Amino acid sequence: MRELKHQHKFIIFSELFQFIKNSIVPLVIFLVSLGSKIPKKYGGDYTEVIVIIAFFVIVSALAIFKWKRNVYNVQDEGMYMKYGIFEIHERTVPFSQVHTADISSSLIQRVFNVCKLEIDTAGGDKKSEISIFSSKQEALRIKSIIFKVKENENQDEIVEEKNIKKLTSSLKDLFVMATFSTRILAGFFIIFAFYSKIDDMLPKEFKKRAQGYTDNVMKGVNGVNIIKYVVILIFIILFISWVISIGLTIIKYYKFTVIREDDNIKLSYGLFNKKEVTIPVKRIQSLIIVEGIIKKSLGYFSLNVETIGYGKDKGESTMICPIAKRTVLDKFFVDILPEMNISYELEKSPRKALKGFLLFRLVPEFIVMSLVAYFAPYGYYIFLLIPILVILYYTRFIDNGLYCSDKFIVMRYRKLARETIIMQKKSVQSMEKIQNIFQKKKAVAKCKVTIAGDVVGNSYTVGYMNEDFIKDHGRF
Repeated sequence: MRELKHQHKFIIFSELFQFIKNSIVPLVIFLVSLGSKIPKKYGGDYTEVIVIIAFFVIVSALAIFKWKRNVYNVQDEGMYMKYGIFEIHERTVPFSQVHTADISSSLIQRVFNVCKLEIDTAGGDKKSEISIFSSKQEALRIKSIIFKVKENENQDEIVEEKNIKKLTSSLKDLFVMATFSTRILAGFFIIFAFYSKIDDMLPKEFKKRAQGYTDNVMKGVNGVNIIKYVVILIFIILFISWVISIGLTIIKYYKFTVIREDDNIKLSYGLFNKKEVTIPVKRIQSLIIVEGIIKKSLGYFSLNVETIGYGKDKGESTMICPIAKRTVLDKFFVDILPEMNISYELEKSPRKALKGFLLFRLVPEFIVMSLVAYFAPYGYYIFLLIPILVILYYTRFIDNGLYCSDKFIVMRYRKLARETIIMQKKSVQSMEKIQNIFQKKKAVAKCKVTIAGDVVGNSYTVGYMNEDFIKDHGRF
C-alpha cells in the first residue's frame, strides 16, 4: 500500500492568496450592489463586514480542504498524485517520461523553508505536469530519484565540491547585459505610460496652475535652450530606464550558476525568486550562441538551448548562460557541454549572390521611403537610412554560414544579433531546400532545418547558400 504525503502547508496560504486575488473584483462589485438593499434592522449597517468575514471563512475552508485532498507518493519508477476538491484527479507520471524538474522559491517561501517543484514531460501544455510545494530537502530528494543522482549529505546546496564543473555570471557581466538590454527602451516607455496615467488622474485646476507656472518659466527662453532642456530630459529618462534595467536584470539573474553533474546540467539563479533547474543533456536538441552587435564588439555572448519538454513558458528557461566573455566559450564546451564541442569551418554565401540579396531587401524599403518622402513634411530625410540599411544587410550576408558533417549541423545567420546554432544530426527531423526563380539563376537557395520539439518542432533557416552544398549534405 502506497504511503501518501501531503504537500507543505504553505500551499494553504498560496491558495488563499490566489482565491482572494481572483475574487477581489467580483467581491467589491457584490458589496457595492448589495450594501444599500438590506434594511438596517436586518444588519444592513454591517453588510460589508459580514460578507467579508463569510468570504474569508469560505476561501480558508476551501484552501485547507484542497491541501487535505492534495497528496502524492514517490516511488522508484514514477510519481503518483491525487488532487481536487469537487472532482478528484489521479495521475501517475513515469520518471522515464520526465524531461525536466525545476525548483523555485520566492523570498517569502525561503523564510518558511519551502520551495515549488515543477515536473514536466514532453507534453505541449504550458502548465507543468506535476507541481508541488515541499521542503527544500524533499524537493532535492525527489529530483535525485528522478535523475538517478546519489543523495548528498548536504542537500541544502545545489553545488557539490567533487565531480562538479561550473560556470558563473559575475555582477560585472550582468551590469554589461543590463546596459545593452532592450529593457532600457521598455523602461523608457513605462515612464511615459506612467506619466500619461498620472496626467489623467490629476485635477484640472492643478494642471492649469502647473501650466501657468511652466509658461512663466519658459518666457524669454529661446529655441536653442528649449532643445537643450528636451535633450537633458531625454537623458534623465534614459538614465532612469538604465537603472531600472540593471535592477531587473540583477534581481532575475543574480548568482547565475551553470553546473554539469553527471548527465545533467543544473541552473541556479535569482535574488528574490530563486530558481533551480535540471536539464538532462540527452534532451538538448540544439545550442544557440547569441552575439549582439555591441556585446560582440565587447567580447560577450549568451547561450540558449532548445530542449523537448522545457522552456514552454515565456522562453526564459531556455537561457543556459545570460552573458559571458568570449574566452569562457571554450571552457563551457569542455566542462559543461562536451557533447557539442566540435571544430567546424562554415560554408559562406557565395559573393555572386550579394547583389540579389541586397536588391531583394532594399527595393521594397526604398518604395516605402519614397512614399514617406512624398507625403510627410521633411520626409526626404528618411533616405539617410539607406547607407545604414546597406551596411546592416551586407553584415547579415557575410555572417550567413552552414556546416554539415556526419554527426553535426551548424548554422549561422544574423537578424540584429548574430546567432550560431549547433545541433546533432540525430535531433534533426528534416532538412529542406527553398528556392525562388531569381535564386535558381544564381544557383543559391535557403536551407531550412527542423528539429524535434514539444508539438511541431523548431526550425532554423539560413539563406543564399550554395545550392550544390545543400544538395550534397541534405541527404541523411
